[in-house]
Amino acid sequence: MSTTQAANSDDEWSLTQDTTVEEKQQEQQHTMSIPKTSEYLRRTDEGCQEAILRSLRAAGVKFLRYTVVDAFNTIRCKTVPISHAMTKLPSRTQKNSAIAMNRPLDNATYQAEICFAGLPPHADITVPASNLTGRNVLTLQPDFSSLRILPYAPQTAMVMCTGHNQQTKELSPLCNRGLLERVLQEARDGFGVEFCVGAELEFQLFHIETKDGIPQPIDMMTYATAATLNEQEEFISTLYDQLGEQDIPIELIHTESAPGQLEVVLGYSSNVLQLADDVVLARETISACAKKHRMKAVFLPKTSMMTAGSGCHLHFSFRNVSSNVDNAFSDPTQPTGISLQGASFIEGILDHLPSLLSFSLPTVNSFRRMGPGCWTGSSVGWSTEDKEVPLRVCVDLNTQEATNVELKLSDSTANIYLELAMILVAGMDGMKSKKKLRPMIDDIANEPLPNTLQDSLDLLKKNELLLSVLGSELSTAYVAVRECEIQVEKTLEEEVLDAFNRA
Repeated sequence: MSTTQAANSDDEWSLTQDTTVEEKQQEQQHTMSIPKTSEYLRRTDEGCQEAILRSLRAAGVKFLRYTVVDAFNTIRCKTVPISHAMTKLPSRTQKNSAIAMNRPLDNATYQAEICFAGLPPHADITVPASNLTGRNVLTLQPDFSSLRILPYAPQTAMVMCTGHNQQTKELSPLCNRGLLERVLQEARDGFGVEFCVGAELEFQLFHIETKDGIPQPIDMMTYATAATLNEQEEFISTLYDQLGEQDIPIELIHTESAPGQLEVVLGYSSNVLQLADDVVLARETISACAKKHRMKAVFLPKTSMMTAGSGCHLHFSFRNVSSNVDNAFSDPTQPTGISLQGASFIEGILDHLPSLLSFSLPTVNSFRRMGPGCWTGSSVGWSTEDKEVPLRVCVDLNTQEATNVELKLSDSTANIYLELAMILVAGMDGMKSKKKLRPMIDDIANEPLPNTLQDSLDLLKKNELLLSVLGSELSTAYVAVRECEIQVEKTLEEEVLDAFNRA
């Protein structure tokens, strides 16, 4: 090979090497490392809130109510227009911004901290002893499992919320719905049980107009008669349909003992938080349906000392998470038909019952419904299928096996979340200590229950377990506001008229 040929060959080799390097650089620019299929992970809730908003709008919904129930059973809402919420959705040019997380409904509004536990039901007035003011504000975090379109207000949807610290996002100790969630979590994680709860809602129907300023019941019928069912079939049918539209199952409807009184039995549920939401929604629906039919639904525990009162009886059982037994409350091999764990659950409630009444019978009027002959019980005790005791063990009509325990000392003035949380804590205390169930109640003298709200509150102040679960902030506010209410003296007639005017 000549010198010239060798030089040309070297140049070609050098060019080849340069091209290869350039090609490799270009290849690197056009390749990237992506996760393997086994590493693929996507947030399953990405875009869910956007889908909720678009679905609500398509259904003709214009407004979304962010709702909490304060410690004294007042429903407090704030409404966000759907059109406003949708302005928070990311546009095509915002895909790289923080708003692209597509969560426009989180913490969309707020409530003052005092609204959770510092205001009495009769008026929005500050109770200094509650230690709460309008200074602090909590953000409302929606629980979309509770979202319902309201059939009596079809352009509105409602979602139940929990209250959270604005800065830390931590759940507020004043949030009673959050308290029930925490109790249910402890039941699962700490005790290995999941509770089941049922509720019976009693109420009276009154004509929408008064006579000489006095509310008039729609009839004077008595227990389980057909006349009220016949005459109010349109109301009952509307109510049944509207509850069904909200996925609130109904097991039974019948007349009760007081004039114009009905009972609606909600479906027994293993989702206790949803059952509590259903109770709130059902009461609202009953009131709305009554107005549509030119009536008012009154949930006041006692409207006359000469007739029966209206309660909200609660039924309890449970299942063991680790077993396949659906109802661990029952055990046919035991003399009582109740499992050892179920017996301890009942005994725990009985031990704390005098204090628990400040949550389940939380008003002065509540105690007007209580006493001998009122089918509520007036002393601490239990029995099987006895409607004159506070805790009644129910049996299956076919198998005659114990199915659940019913608390009769409960009414609709109670905050259902707070009430359920305290009752379950008391029962779990019995489970934890493996308390032995006392004998059934009989004709001999038993420990009397408090006969006033103040007596029950005084016992609550000494109940270390219930106070510790409530926490210092909620317990201080709750007792202070309830004692403030006691000072507002009203006659029974004034209580009835006030309840009627608010219905």
